[in-house]
Amino acid sequence: MKINLYRTNENLSKAKNIDTFFTTMQKAASDLGFEYCAYGVCPVYSPEPSVPRVINNYPKEWNSTYLTNNYFEIDPTVHHGLRSTQALFWEAKVFKDAPHFWEEAKSFGLRYGLSQSQKDACGRIGMLTFASENQNYTSKMLLRQAPSLIWLSQIAHHRLAEYLLPQECSDIDCQLTKREQDILRWTAEGKTSSEISALMSISDRTVNFHVNNILKKLSVPNKTAATVKAMVLNML
Repeated sequence: MKINLYRTNENLSKAKNIDTFFTTMQKAASDLGFEYCAYGVCPVYSPEPSVPRVINNYPKEWNSTYLTNNYFEIDPTVHHGLRSTQALFWEAKVFKDAPHFWEEAKSFGLRYGLSQSQKDACGRIGMLTFASENQNYTSKMLLRQAPSLIWLSQIAHHRLAEYLLPQECSDIDCQLTKREQDILRWTAEGKTSSEISALMSISDRTVNFHVNNILKKLSVPNKTAATVKAMVLNML
């Protein structure tokens, strides 16, 4: 099972809206032997837990069960995707800490799958998943599909993130001064404004002045969010 990369890319490029794009993505999943396709995206640097915005063709009953039970909080594939951009092959050990969730997912036909996440310079992380109930899948077969999944996840994130979580990326063009970077690094280590002022031999007022400038530049509400966002955007 494989896909025509050139034709798929052409069809995805021609898609004018989210429904057409996702239908084409479902076709690619089907060509690879997967009945189900899902994409979710959320901000990486949000200081509060953020439920991702999702589009999928999973069974409606499973989507309802997932939301009702707040499975986002315990879903091992989501936890992995938030930590790593390494492709994840679904297997029993992945779900060892959430056995009930795993059994329930399998009861809806989500038994075998691949998940691949992507991050972008706008501070978003998105994950594309292909899933199937085909019991003939093996780890070797899934491994052969990984290159296509990684390629599709990059395209999916580029387009679907804009549909589901539009965000201005102009803030990536801003520059932090050397002093602002130093203050954020000390903040990341848990130092208070008073401690930072002593370490940098400047007044508390000067520290707070620079912190306020940082918050404005990065369009975030507090120092925690500023530190996380700056790290995501490779500003530190």
